[in-house]
Amino acid sequence: MQNLLVVSDIHGFPETFAERLDVRCSKHRLLHLAELSGRPGLRGDELHHHLFNEDGMRHAVRALREVGGHRCLGVGFSAGGTALWNAVKEGLELQALICVSSTRLRFETSPLNMPTMVVWGELDPYRPPESWNHAVPQRWKTYAGKQHDFYRIEALASESPLRADIAVFIEDSFLFA
Repeated sequence: MQNLLVVSDIHGFPETFAERLDVRCSKHRLLHLAELSGRPGLRGDELHHHLFNEDGMRHAVRALREVGGHRCLGVGFSAGGTALWNAVKEGLELQALICVSSTRLRFETSPLNMPTMVVWGELDPYRPPESWNHAVPQRWKTYAGKQHDFYRIEALASESPLRADIAVFIEDSFLFA
């Protein structure tokens, strides 16, 4: 069995995501993006500003590299997925990576050397174009009629297609790890 390393979005979501997944994981760890960025008191737009207009993302990436992820699968929500992706580019070892609504990944031009899955809401104006989906991640899915933050409900709902897709990717990734 493997471990899950979950990184929150700018609002601290998700508190209970890992416990609700229907996968075999020996343990999971939720890391809050605000704490990783060095500003644990920030949330929402203030944290977003710190991450992308100041040095918050650099701090978060460094903190993730120090946490380590060997034998872990990373799951990041929105900016948390961007932080995980960048930490992998800078040496964080993960078995696989799932980024949910991590729209800043649209600026990435090269795939990572590991199994990756990205998911988007169709109505998210900042999601990358389909050509990006075909070139950078190994797997991707766009959820019809969904906004950027669709995952806040879908990741916790018991009959969620998002949860089911994530569980399948995790099981597939760890079968070959």
